[in-house]
Amino acid sequence: MRQFFIVSMILFGLLSCTISNAQQTVAQRQPASEKAIPKAVLSVFAEQYPKARVMGWYATHITYWMNDYSSNWYTGWYGQRNVVVYSFEKPTYFEVEFTLFPGEVSRAIYNSYGYWYETRTQIKGLTLDIMNALKVSKYHDWKLSPVMEKLESPMWPVEIYRFNMTKGLKSKILRMDSKGNLVQVKEVR
Repeated sequence: MRQFFIVSMILFGLLSCTISNAQQTVAQRQPASEKAIPKAVLSVFAEQYPKARVMGWYATHITYWMNDYSSNWYTGWYGQRNVVVYSFEKPTYFEVEFTLFPGEVSRAIYNSYGYWYETRTQIKGLTLDIMNALKVSKYHDWKLSPVMEKLESPMWPVEIYRFNMTKGLKSKILRMDSKGNLVQVKEVR
């Protein structure tokens, strides 16, 4: 009986480690050749961004996109996250990295039918309206991070700008529209 108890405890420990490691699994995106991208996706992208210079195509998972996982994109936006991502037999989401203007890198995601979900663009600065709104807000004495992005989506009627503000040990991610209206504040832990 004692041996059974010891073996059970060892197996429980191994299972716990396996489950713990599974919780740490991060959604992945895999490089894909343009030939592997559905024609509907290529067509919508070409129509939407005819002057874009494509840097790379990827097969991805929507969890990867929604949680902002990407190699060297915005490490540290939200801190450590634990997600479980289920594998899929056939990719159903495709991401493209591209440039339209010097110094800006964009990423857009589409499903396999060509439906565009969102485009995120790293930017160098915010609109004048946002800067003026920050000067008269409770964040007027907070430090603005140089990491900023513009978000575009068919679900939003306007462009949204996302950026980080810090003051001492406090850090918040703000989302504002181009006119300087606060849309969302998220505390970073």
